[in-house]
Amino acid sequence: MMESLARTFQHELKKATKETYQTSIQSFLNLWSYEYDSFEHIPKEIEKHLYASDYAPLFHEE
Repeated sequence: MMESLARTFQHELKKATKETYQTSIQSFLNLWSYEYDSFEHIPKEIEKHLYASDYAPLFHEE
């Protein structure tokens, strides 16, 4: 399921415009949190998009 969700998100980002980019990320994070109860184990290829978003503070490196 994780891989499918990640692929779907990446596909959505390819279609996203400047105006819909943040909404796409928010939707992904809502779904991920619902499915997995945390933001742990988000694939690295997804994290790079999150660091470039308004949600970057949620994913600071320790």
